[in-house]
Amino acid sequence: MQSDLTFLDTGKSDCIVIEAGESVVVNDTADADDAAAICTFLDERGKTKIAYLILSHFDKDHIGSAADLLYRYEVGCVLMPDYEEDSDAYLSLMRAVEETDTAYERLQKDVSFSVAGVSFHVDAPHESGYENDNNYSLITCVMNGENRFLLMGDAKKIRTEEFLSSAAAKERYDLIKMPHHGNYTKNLETLFETAKPRYAVLTADPERLRVEEETVELLDDYGCETYYTDEGVVTAVSDGESVSVSQP
Repeated sequence: MQSDLTFLDTGKSDCIVIEAGESVVVNDTADADDAAAICTFLDERGKTKIAYLILSHFDKDHIGSAADLLYRYEVGCVLMPDYEEDSDAYLSLMRAVEETDTAYERLQKDVSFSVAGVSFHVDAPHESGYENDNNYSLITCVMNGENRFLLMGDAKKIRTEEFLSSAAAKERYDLIKMPHHGNYTKNLETLFETAKPRYAVLTADPERLRVEEETVELLDDYGCETYYTDEGVVTAVSDGESVSVSQP
């Protein structure tokens, strides 16, 4: 089964489209002003339904266009962390969920599912509250045959440490979407010791203000082919045995 992961060029924000056969899963929805670009991408591929919409956490650069997608496409289920936020982006999201009568789950524990032969495992936060909202991030593992992809959301040190205690953290990964636009935490080294990714993607704006020198050094130390979305859309293609990554 071929599976494509496309990391859209939306600046310092996340939107990752996973295509599995004719089905599609969307991981985060970038900012509110990215809705047209996301919809154009989906429409050009003839997509009218989104099997799962995974929202890693409620920062506006991750859920900004969620309401637009809910109104425009039939969404099977929205997966989100179990907390609330008093922001326009969050209130718009929940209003759209209610008005479209879309199923949703606030994850208090991990969930796994499959779409057209591609498996997904969503690692949920362990605590009910965090001082830094980024630590609510859902971490998503995508598995197609022997290929593995790890989407870290904006996980900070505490959330990364939680993930390291899971079975999913003991897997090798072909590609990692680096957490929080290139921010560094020392326990990323522990993750990389096992994951040994060949590829890394950073969602960054042209200034790359959040990309820390230690992150770049880590990627260099592990010989990762590194892609920045400010240089264009990044596409990873998996056939279940090998992965290729391209960028215009």
